Amino acid sequence: MPARLLRTPVTVVVLGLLAERARHVYDMRREMRERGHDRTLKIKNASFYDALPRLVGAGLITEGETVREGARPERTVYRITEKGGSRLRDWLRELLDGPEDDTTGFMVALMFMFALPRTEVIALLERRAERMEQQVDETGQALDAAARSGVAPVFLADHAFPQALRRAELDWLRAFTVRLRDPATYWPGPASDSPTKDGR
Repeated sequence: MPARLLRTPVTVVVLGLLAERARHVYDMRREMRERGHDRTLKIKNASFYDALPRLVGAGLITEGETVREGARPERTVYRITEKGGSRLRDWLRELLDGPEDDTTGFMVALMFMFALPRTEVIALLERRAERMEQQVDETGQALDAAARSGVAPVFLADHAFPQALRRAELDWLRAFTVRLRDPATYWPGPASDSPTKDGR
């Protein structure tokens, strides 16, 4: 299966979670609930079980031992492969860098961006912000020109609303990259240089 077709929110989530440690599906679901990811992504159990054999077939993860917790049924533990780790990092780069209309993909990438070095994430987000700023400027000029020519606001609302969302994202990107540049901001991934673990 082509890499782009294999890349879905659930496959990125699975690789991201397995990049942290070997897990079974129940542990993945529990971790998502604890982090609040399940409120952002409505992923059903069936989606996990559908993704796993595809990732195994692509050589991105492997099946490991089965474990039993109390009276619960046995569960298969999965591990990410070196190829899977490389593919995860490639996917995160693609999703952090764009396209801007892929909101779900971007949010998934933010969940696991720490699989990349902090400096690389900052560079990707800054590049996204640059493109966003250009789009905001161009759209703003078009909206201003339309208003000056007498187009009523009611006919511009479908353009003004996404423009407001782009402005909000641009403001967030700028503020977040400033925070990431602060050495006091905890970074759990490669080349972490933060002395704290409270996220501030």
